[in-house]
Amino acid sequence: MPRDVPRSNGAQSVAFNGLDRAAGRAGGRLSGGVTRLPSDYTSLAALEWLETNGLGGYASGTVAGASTRGYHGWLVAAVRPPAERTLIATGGEEWMVLDPPVFLSTHQYPGAVWPEGWQLLESFHASPVPTWTYRTPAHRVERRLFMVYGQNTTVVRYRLLEGEPVSLAVRPFFVFRDHHGRRQESDHWWVEATRTGEAIHCVPSDGSLPVSVYVRPGSYRSEALWYRRFEYLRELERGLASQEDGYAPFVVELPLTRDREADLIFSAELRPPPAADELERDERNRRAQLPAAIPDGDPLGRRLAVAADAFLVARTGEQRSIIAGYPWFADWGRDTMIALPGLALTAGRTDEAGRVLASFVSHLKDGLLPNRFPDQGFEPEYNSVDASLWFSVALHHFFEAGGDPSLVDGPLGAALEQIVAAYARGTAFGIREDGDGLLTAGADGVALTWMDARVDDWVVTPRRGKPVEVNALWYNARRILAALLLRQGRTGDAAQVRRRANRTRQAFLRAFWDPETGSLVDVIAPDGSQDQSIRPNQVFAASLPYSLLTRVQAKSMVEFVAQHLLTPRGLRTLAPSDPAYKGRYEGDGRTRDAAYHQGTVWPWLLGPFADALLYAYGGTAATRARGRKALEPLASHLDEACLGQVSEIFDGDEPHAPRGCPAQAWSVAEMLRVWRKVLEPRPTRGLAKARRP
Repeated sequence: MPRDVPRSNGAQSVAFNGLDRAAGRAGGRLSGGVTRLPSDYTSLAALEWLETNGLGGYASGTVAGASTRGYHGWLVAAVRPPAERTLIATGGEEWMVLDPPVFLSTHQYPGAVWPEGWQLLESFHASPVPTWTYRTPAHRVERRLFMVYGQNTTVVRYRLLEGEPVSLAVRPFFVFRDHHGRRQESDHWWVEATRTGEAIHCVPSDGSLPVSVYVRPGSYRSEALWYRRFEYLRELERGLASQEDGYAPFVVELPLTRDREADLIFSAELRPPPAADELERDERNRRAQLPAAIPDGDPLGRRLAVAADAFLVARTGEQRSIIAGYPWFADWGRDTMIALPGLALTAGRTDEAGRVLASFVSHLKDGLLPNRFPDQGFEPEYNSVDASLWFSVALHHFFEAGGDPSLVDGPLGAALEQIVAAYARGTAFGIREDGDGLLTAGADGVALTWMDARVDDWVVTPRRGKPVEVNALWYNARRILAALLLRQGRTGDAAQVRRRANRTRQAFLRAFWDPETGSLVDVIAPDGSQDQSIRPNQVFAASLPYSLLTRVQAKSMVEFVAQHLLTPRGLRTLAPSDPAYKGRYEGDGRTRDAAYHQGTVWPWLLGPFADALLYAYGGTAATRARGRKALEPLASHLDEACLGQVSEIFDGDEPHAPRGCPAQAWSVAEMLRVWRKVLEPRPTRGLAKARRP
């Protein structure tokens, strides 16, 4: 039972100890309509939902109701979109005011789950908005939760579906902290709550971002409590701080009747929000339009197009960006350029794609695009060799999709020229063109490629020298630039760039092609030695707009990769036969980082694998069927982990459990892009009409 401890600031402290976990019952279906709702707490708590607001803000949690991550909550506001994300309300206690009270909420404490509202859960749907239905012997109650697009606002709506009118009490928990942090009980921190009309104004004692909670309709009473030691099981598994306290300054009582909704609206906006009916109608209509570019006969593609919307966000002014993953990633340059074709172009959002590209090139510095914009602070980080090269590929796809020619011939094309010139003469981190025409890079303590796991000063996967995918991108950057110059009538400049690209290709084949295995080595070290680790980076030599391989070579390479690295969830980052292979991504930060690129499966790599397959064998019906077969097992993942989304990574070993960030931009993007490609190939229109070397 709870125990109360008086606090000097007028609050009380609540802790729960030694309560048993009970078995539950099942019912309902998930958003995809194909998966039964689990009947046990552990499985329900493993299913997550995600809401986003187009600003970088989000709301997230579990189907069970208990928070299992320090990022879970009803409102995470992006104070400086898409950065400075502040977790305001982690959730709340909810109970029907009966004798005895009937709780709908569920929370995890050390060794205990209390209350156990999850046992009343009849159904859950993640789409179009997260919706829970709870059944008691006398009542059925529905809760809907959604974020308002373009606002740091979350709406929680309750409706009585069956039974006599009843009051529902809700006690929200506030933490007001950076979304990476934790809040602990303190005599020196609290939330001052005052009611004015329908609004409860909540101001933290430290003067951080205030919010208002709008009660429509309902009563309010002040009752300050600390809830102690919520335990976040996913953080415990990851070796991170796993306990937090929450401050509850008030309780509201909402009248539940069958003829109207009862609403709680949490908002960091200055103006009071419109009626919840209007907000929900507008949001449902907006979401209904998201898959408009995908044919009705492609339900998977349409579902992925809805998922893609989460990652396209506003940045300062008219700028746009892409969040790399929810809940903990910010916007990263490499991830943005890789994900943009799928998230924006395949989803029919070409104008937004142009704004994203223009936003990033406005930060171009010495030929480098930002690798990361930090959550806190303003200065971007530039420690990447490939973000700028991936920009060339994104620019190619933008033009192919009918992007604004004035952008292509103007600032975007000019940026590509600057990038190629800077890389050729040399820029930061030892990035430069070597005498053989290949690109080399490396600096002490810096991981410049996408295999960039680091633990303090330990670079787990050092790839200093000439990585295979970096040089495939370097060749493509020059070929794409040559095509752009030719389009602009600069034939002499185009011919010169094309000659240099051909020189790079010849050097590439001499350096990387291994005739014994019929595949490519991973890195040429500064001393000229070859890293022959079997990794997926070689697929980019045949997957990018301009292949460096003949079709015969590409066939050999694709089959080699399929034999050693292909799984139903994506490509492994290292072959299981390698002594350094790590089959499970788990444990504390150091242990996980040691496995991040040492066998862990990355689903986004299915995109370039399918591209390479289509190049090697041509776009025949049989080849496209093989591509679909490689992608289809991943479709079932949309009904596990974070519902409707695709995880960042999976274990290399069976059963390939989902790991890492539960909603990853390039995972969704590449699945959508290549799924549409194998279903309905489209002719190219300009910069790369031929895929042959």
